[in-house]
Amino acid sequence: MQYREGRQRVVFRRRLGHAPARVWAAIAEPAERADWVPGIRFEPVPNGRFDIWFADECEGPAHASGRIAVFDPPSALQLGSMRFELTPIAEGCLLEFSDVLWFDDSRSRFDFANAVLAGWHRFLDTLEIWLDEGVSALDLPEPDYSAVDVPGRDAL
Repeated sequence: MQYREGRQRVVFRRRLGHAPARVWAAIAEPAERADWVPGIRFEPVPNGRFDIWFADECEGPAHASGRIAVFDPPSALQLGSMRFELTPIAEGCLLEFSDVLWFDDSRSRFDFANAVLAGWHRFLDTLEIWLDEGVSALDLPEPDYSAVDVPGRDAL
């Protein structure tokens, strides 16, 4: 979905075998976040401050900060351009995670999107492992995300 000139909103949907309240706790509780995504910190309140630190090899800014745009437990959270939405389904919940890619002329859209999409896949994988197994996946080897089928990736 086109967002604004030079920007593209990407959306990931994952069916999780956990109730929205459980997934919300993994996202919103600092002690849980520390085990699957230590670089995201925020005050879990409306208009709370957030800080996001990305790894050294990230494809975007190394640090982003601001105020929480949406805080609606246990269904929606928006930190800058990153948005989590949780919808109950019979077997748990549907997580819809989205972010906005900011393209420039430094590299092709495809190369940039592949790098960022791989990072977001890894991010969501670590959340799923945390939810399913209760263990941190931060030190597990990263799969080859270039082999993951992402509908619409070639349209970027």
